[in-house]
Amino acid sequence: MSKRILSTLLVLVMALSLFAGCAAGPAAHTSEGQTDPSGEASQIAQIIIGTTSTIEAAVRGEYAFDMLASGVSEMPLVYQDTNGSYHPLLVDFATEDAATWTYTIREGMTWSDGTPVTAEDILFTLQYEDESGSANLVDQTDDEGNVTKAKYTGYTLSEDNRSISLTLAAADVRALSDMTSFRVMPKHIYQGKDSVTEAEARIGCGPYRFESFNKEAGTITFVADPNYPEAPNVGKIIYRIFSNEDTMYMALQTGDIDFVWNYSMGVSATYQDVLASSDTVTLEGVPSANEPAVLAFNNATGPFVNKDLRLAVSYALDYSAFKTYFGSVQAQTPNAGFVPPTTLGYKQTEQLRTDLDKARAHLAAAGYTTKNGDGFYVDADGSVLGFALTVNAGKANHMGCAELIKTTLEAFGIQVTLDAVDGAAYNAKTSNKFSENNITMEAAIYGYTAAGMGMMNGLGSIYVDGTHPVQGGAQVYDQAFQQILARMSGAKTIQEYTAAAGELQDFYADQRPVLALYWDDMVHAYSSRYTNITIDPAFGVNNVNNWFTITGK
Repeated sequence: MSKRILSTLLVLVMALSLFAGCAAGPAAHTSEGQTDPSGEASQIAQIIIGTTSTIEAAVRGEYAFDMLASGVSEMPLVYQDTNGSYHPLLVDFATEDAATWTYTIREGMTWSDGTPVTAEDILFTLQYEDESGSANLVDQTDDEGNVTKAKYTGYTLSEDNRSISLTLAAADVRALSDMTSFRVMPKHIYQGKDSVTEAEARIGCGPYRFESFNKEAGTITFVADPNYPEAPNVGKIIYRIFSNEDTMYMALQTGDIDFVWNYSMGVSATYQDVLASSDTVTLEGVPSANEPAVLAFNNATGPFVNKDLRLAVSYALDYSAFKTYFGSVQAQTPNAGFVPPTTLGYKQTEQLRTDLDKARAHLAAAGYTTKNGDGFYVDADGSVLGFALTVNAGKANHMGCAELIKTTLEAFGIQVTLDAVDGAAYNAKTSNKFSENNITMEAAIYGYTAAGMGMMNGLGSIYVDGTHPVQGGAQVYDQAFQQILARMSGAKTIQEYTAAAGELQDFYADQRPVLALYWDDMVHAYSSRYTNITIDPAFGVNNVNNWFTITGK
């Protein structure tokens, strides 16, 4: 089905949604900028942001809420711009050797209850995470005796309690990448408590403070914090939770909301044509460091331990179809080196392509040369070549990719069983955190966030490394892989890191442990009433800086 046909259908669906759910007309709100006599845009009274994120309690520790609040009240330490440079948010930063990094709380930063933010809050957060199994300052040992060494070997606090110096186990020129998603906890709230109240779990630090959560209405409201050193251009930010994208995008077109946002997700390609035709909506694409759809193999157990089978699948897929059906007009066919061109240390590798002769050659090397009466390849014992493809049934784009993989590979001769499961079952099968180091999928469709792609050694390595205590879905334990990661983590200069990053991309291209199905710009949508929008790679339009640059027309 073409995008044009999909877009036409969506127009009809969205129109029906409007009549069914908005018969009273769009809700009145005051998000337009007011103009003073000088002609300058003054403060915007409020912004309404639509999201389809599922939020049950709206408290710290609830992942979807934490990602949402990162743009208003759970401010990360630093941010990265679209050029890859890092800048202060909660802290200023400095290093002389890339091994010891000093983070200094910026002047005037307070928690939303008025208590000053201190360097001890940073230390407390690291220690609190250690108690939950992270290896920040303390080595962690899992149930099987595997040891994850602590990230930091020591720390010092300044006398004024505004600075903390953290010494890494090895120099890391990319240490700031982890700090773009590191959110500090208030020590004075959490210390010595087994649990906190909902109100306490909503105390944050940033330009806004939590005001209310109405689960029945599906709204979360934040108001500008008068204690913040600088007043933002928007007085109030309301997040409105929608049950489906159709209704949300219709609300954007009719002016009922001002932005649409989901963490690490832009507007899906099937909606872009509809929104682009509207005079009330602006679409803006930015180069993305995320991977919207990935086919990851279990490299430790199951059929894809065999490299030839991984390569056979990689050459049998139709990459032009993925970018046509699921990408935007900016979508690209990815490289075998996996990471997108926006990645620090990017190296040009072989572009993925369909080559059925190569696919058949790799199958032959794996022992599959003949087909049965159903058209599937079989080995010498007559066993059918096939695998189970795990996918989160709640993600329509990923379901579409899985169905396309099944159709394409079965036409070629590889049987695919779709294992479509809910989010909880998906997490249990595809990540170490939820499956106690017992990942059971044979292959799975993932989406890798920009923040995740940059964590630790970068280049998506946490998703590939079987020893990673939380992710590690691809289950790669190869010594060559681990040695490359060691060189990346040991790099003392950007040049050394780039050289090691190139080796990792060569490893990806040679071994094919994971396949990016398409690369794409991340397209964001917002009301045309606004200008001077700031978008960052990690949090899109929902980022702290946007509320200081945005103006109304």
